[in-house]
Amino acid sequence: MPELPEVEFAARRLRTWAVGRTVSAAEAEPGSPLRDVTPEALAEGLTGRRFEGVRRHGKLLMIDLSGDRVLLSHLGMTGKWLRSKPGDTPRAGTRVQLALDDGARLDYVDPRRLGHLRWLPADEARRHPMVTGLGPDALEICATAGGLAEQLDWSKRAIKVALMDQSLVAGVGNIYAAEALWMAGINPFVRACDLEPDDYARLAAAIARAMTESLDRERDGEIRYIQDRAAQNPFEIYGRTDAPCPRCRAAIMRVLQQQRSTFYCPVCQPDR
Repeated sequence: MPELPEVEFAARRLRTWAVGRTVSAAEAEPGSPLRDVTPEALAEGLTGRRFEGVRRHGKLLMIDLSGDRVLLSHLGMTGKWLRSKPGDTPRAGTRVQLALDDGARLDYVDPRRLGHLRWLPADEARRHPMVTGLGPDALEICATAGGLAEQLDWSKRAIKVALMDQSLVAGVGNIYAAEALWMAGINPFVRACDLEPDDYARLAAAIARAMTESLDRERDGEIRYIQDRAAQNPFEIYGRTDAPCPRCRAAIMRVLQQQRSTFYCPVCQPDR
């Protein structure tokens, strides 16, 4: 599932590909990922509008177009924005196609139809629950001394569960929660309220490091998800059940935590 780094990668590519360009034609398939808009209304609304900017908050993309309109885009589980050349056959799972005035085409690919696309006036977009329901952006809050602790240190939930609550910290999902907790040497089942300020300082630095390293790995025009066919696992601990811990060589464990897989090292991340 896309988390903050993958969505930031998408935002950077969209800025390069689209900002300043005008939509010359648009088409969309009915059904998801379109939400509260028909394919005809989306195509009519987008055609002739210029891309003004692309913003990201947590896992949410906010694509600003001329005329004070916003396309809210959540990538769901494996959604992607791709740039295609004129005449290229759309990839399987392409749900929206936007022809640009430079001859290129932007394709929104969502094979599992779990993404969200909402076409809204800018003032409505600002008030939409997809926006207002988000806590501070993970990278921003982790760059602020004590910011992560202020958001989480009152919670009696396990720290991994609290980290993944998008209303508290926007952008951290299952993968980066596991990676950052391992980097910081914190057990995922420890209650958030039982962590010390030093723990939160290490955790904030680990979140920033894990996400920055992931962004540095994305260099071409397409997000690479771990679920993609032939994709390699670039992570230290996520998805590596029974493999040796890179730090202490103990076997990495996989357990279920609120119906989600949690990967951790019982030696490097001892229970308190």
